[in-house]
Amino acid sequence: MKKLSFLSLAAIASLASEPVSIQKITVEAAMPKADSKNVDADEMVKFSRQSDLGEMLSQTLPEISHVRSSAVGNDIVLRGLKKDNINITIDDAKVCGACPNRMDPPAMHVSSSQIKSVEVQEGPFDVTQFGSLGGKINVVTKDPGKGVGGEVSATLGSFDYHKIGGTVYGGNDTVQALVGYSRETSGQYKDGNGKTMAEQADSAATAGQRYSTAHRNDNAYERQNFWSKIIANIGNNQKLTLSYFGDRANNVLYPRYTMDALKDNTDIFNAKYQLFHLASLSDELKVEAYHSKVTHEMGTDFRAGATTPAATMVSPIEATIKGVRVENKAHISDTKVTVGLDTSNRNWNGTKGSRLNPYTTVQIPDADTANLGLYAKGSQDIGAVDVSGGMRYDNTRINANQSLMPAVLDRKFNDLSANAMARYHYSNRGSVFFGLGQSIRVPDAKELYFNGSGNTNLNETINRELDLGIEQTLGNLHLKGTVFYSDLKNYIYAYNKTASATSFANIDATIMGGDITADYLLSSEWSLQSGIACQKGVKKDPSQLSRITGVTATQTDKDLADIPPIKGRVALVFDDAQHYAAAEWIGAKSQKYDQDNGEQAIKGYGILNFKYGTELGKGFSISTGINNFFNRTYAVSNSYIGLTTLTGSTQPLLLNDPGRNLYMTVSYKF
Repeated sequence: MKKLSFLSLAAIASLASEPVSIQKITVEAAMPKADSKNVDADEMVKFSRQSDLGEMLSQTLPEISHVRSSAVGNDIVLRGLKKDNINITIDDAKVCGACPNRMDPPAMHVSSSQIKSVEVQEGPFDVTQFGSLGGKINVVTKDPGKGVGGEVSATLGSFDYHKIGGTVYGGNDTVQALVGYSRETSGQYKDGNGKTMAEQADSAATAGQRYSTAHRNDNAYERQNFWSKIIANIGNNQKLTLSYFGDRANNVLYPRYTMDALKDNTDIFNAKYQLFHLASLSDELKVEAYHSKVTHEMGTDFRAGATTPAATMVSPIEATIKGVRVENKAHISDTKVTVGLDTSNRNWNGTKGSRLNPYTTVQIPDADTANLGLYAKGSQDIGAVDVSGGMRYDNTRINANQSLMPAVLDRKFNDLSANAMARYHYSNRGSVFFGLGQSIRVPDAKELYFNGSGNTNLNETINRELDLGIEQTLGNLHLKGTVFYSDLKNYIYAYNKTASATSFANIDATIMGGDITADYLLSSEWSLQSGIACQKGVKKDPSQLSRITGVTATQTDKDLADIPPIKGRVALVFDDAQHYAAAEWIGAKSQKYDQDNGEQAIKGYGILNFKYGTELGKGFSISTGINNFFNRTYAVSNSYIGLTTLTGSTQPLLLNDPGRNLYMTVSYKF
């Protein structure tokens, strides 16, 4: 019988029963023989009731945390970096959220039912993408198979959670096609104190910002996804892949913000054309093109202050990004060489929409970020040493519609990124590795132009980072540890300009930390998995912010915002190819925070989860679990700097994560 690896990320998604891996790629990922010694595949085999990628990764890898904004669509923090400081792509194609308040981060714009694997690359070691300052997370979607097959599933969970979906594929040696659909709804979850999301908001909201009587018990969100993929094998050496993804999320409640998402529509188109063994200097020539569009409409329709149309605020915003990449891979002697050209254009426009925007001024102008990048990388084995390196040059122009916001300035940037990496195998069961890299990202349209808080004089952020690590197998014990030191020059930082307003500035800072994983095979069926990660972020000189014109208070706190606390995971796992069971503990210490700029204290926590799944035969399988078994009240992040939050309290709402919740998924594969 097929091993129960559907309880990995696809089973996290509560839909798929095919093997899915979360691949953690450290600095050595670009080196040769990545399949055998550079990628930790299937690091975590788990499942969950929801399809929120940020939450799933946060519960899988200790060095990733999520910023809780709602029941879905939570942001990702990797090694203390988030937003534009990390790249999140889908099949190596970019998608950008439209909401300036991060209601729809890039991780939201994928269905977990599509996911084949997730690649997490830490540090500034990717030259193929524009702006990979501190890491890259790439979602690899499923390909169709030959013949005819598919799967259907249904999930029920606490807080009125329901999800149904299915995928059908068919094809032959020449053409394969796949189509899929899912529908998901959830009521408001309750925290460990029994408070709904709306009730949690009461403590930090003004009377008008609280949810109205008519909407206090509304669902947390409603969502439909549909996707398709076609693969055509043309002759013996050509391959064409076309894919589409659509997301329709409606009435998503965001209790810590002053608005909710009335509509969030996403359309993503990808095309990839590959030619293999074209010539002696081309093992693979690849041309990729993508276009994504997100239409986001947020408003106060569900709040108590929306008593008349004139008192109801509505803000429609649209974001698009389109790009093309041409890449050639070849072997020159014993060296693998990749060269490429990468170009993209991102548009952010807060002036569109069929409903009236009541703001008296434009919040986000019609701004374009156009980038042209050239890159090259290579890798080679030299005896017991694997070496690799890469370089990228970027020319970037940011142009805004000055008729909409006359004070805006167009910006131009020319930047060079580079890295060098090496791994030494001192035995057939152990190795050490290091990476040294520089990567750069330019400011985005919100940081430059957002009404009331933008700073048109921002410079690009430069990350110079050193990573060191060791990997060793001792009998049934596998150990891996990594430490890093990140020097951030002109780090784009949100700060308190006044008691009620924020802005952005360049500061110098450092982030240092590391992570350790230890997995022990107790027997052929039992294993013990563990991991821990920590990061520390420091402003080199807090008085940099005090010297900025307009700051009304002296800045002395050296703690950098957005830095997650020490977090760990321990799991006892049973897997005999038919049954899977796990008892999992996830915990974190109290979080250090930037008190000068609106962060607040957050307590440590520890939660216990139980999971079980089995294959029933004839294509049927079932999985079930209990999260937060002891019904703890806890929050995972207080990283709210630079966002517009509720204004009825001196501090932003610290939105708790869900209390005890149960779920069950039944699936059938044919």
